Amino acid sequence: MLLVVALAAPASTLGLACRDNMFTGSLTPVPPVHRLPPDVAGAVILLDTDPVIETKDPSHVVRANEQGVPRGYREAMAKALELGGFKVTAKASDRHDLVARLAIAVSEDGDDVRQVYRCGLVAPGTGSMLVAQIDWSWPKGTYVETLSVFDFATHNVATEVVTSPRVLDHLRSARSSVTRMSDGSDARDH
Repeated sequence: MLLVVALAAPASTLGLACRDNMFTGSLTPVPPVHRLPPDVAGAVILLDTDPVIETKDPSHVVRANEQGVPRGYREAMAKALELGGFKVTAKASDRHDLVARLAIAVSEDGDDVRQVYRCGLVAPGTGSMLVAQIDWSWPKGTYVETLSVFDFATHNVATEVVTSPRVLDHLRSARSSVTRMSDGSDARDH
């Protein structure tokens, strides 16, 4: 949760309170990433751009960029997707089954800071045909170790990706199309 504080609160207002979970020992561990089912394991996902920081406050974008948040989120997301059974590429010229577009939406209402980690999944070659939009909100009152912020968020997002019925249907459909085309059975349809 430290990332939320770092993006939303000016450094001069950061303070520790006795109710802070870091002092009470109630840190949440990073969850494991669920795996893709065997029939679609090894699907390739293109992750070639840094996330967008979505906010109404331009200072959030400045702080995020100064702290390397876009790059850190992208790198952690690539690792989490690999743990989930995807192969990840950063080269658009490589064959891929999905294109991932990442974002972090940050909003503030007084002391209430909200972060939503987003992963839009697009079918390759379609420009913008959305397969699935995964939006994962940081749970209120959840604290993790400082160096585990990205892992905690991306492991949750990756699990949503690998368990999404729309993603799985797309991957299975793409696999069956490739199989039909390679054996010539439906070549005239493609």
